[in-house]
Amino acid sequence: MPKYDWLLFDLDNTILDFSESSKMAFATVYNSLGTHKPIAEVYENYNVINHAIWKDREAGLISHTELKTKRWKLLSDRLRVDADPLALNNIYFDEIKKNAVFVDGVEPLLPKLSSQYNMMIITNGLSEVQWSRIHDTQLEEYFEHIVISDEIGFAKPVKQFFDHCAELIGHPQKDRVLVIGDTPMSDIKGGNDYGYHTVWYNHNGIDDDGQLPTYTITDMRDMIEILKD
Repeated sequence: MPKYDWLLFDLDNTILDFSESSKMAFATVYNSLGTHKPIAEVYENYNVINHAIWKDREAGLISHTELKTKRWKLLSDRLRVDADPLALNNIYFDEIKKNAVFVDGVEPLLPKLSSQYNMMIITNGLSEVQWSRIHDTQLEEYFEHIVISDEIGFAKPVKQFFDHCAELIGHPQKDRVLVIGDTPMSDIKGGNDYGYHTVWYNHNGIDDDGQLPTYTITDMRDMIEILKD
């Protein structure tokens, strides 16, 4: 008998390499910013701003709609350029939809796991971006449910997000559910607080923010070892 009945996977930087897709998309945005600063410096500034904005979103302090423009307005202000935040966001979205890239080792892992486990995607991403990338990579083939925070009005790690997931999967015994993700304060905290087991995919050597996952891996292929009886 398998260890778990359900595997709940984060999407960005767990299944799909959002960081790589973001770099590719940002190169096009950069050309519309009208700045002479090096792209590496500008992208670093964007990442700092974007990380802070997403933390506010996950804490319920701003809406998804506000997130789309606020990060670009803050970047434009920091660069002292006059740019339309919504136009920049639209360019970014259009480009990122075209560049879905699997995390290393995940693509061959999915058919193996889906033949043995019930699986769900749980993501805090924005609906219009996530669905495009999910369709392009044919992820629906492997996952019985796909939950996007933008569509349900709650974001990880809040309890209401996981209540929604539990309802969809029939409220299984909590120690029979495994949450897999790369972000300590949304994936691991959310799963832990709800009573689920958790796998932290620590692919970039960040701090755990005081969260204690059931398992920690640095390569998604190590999921096979975790799931051995």
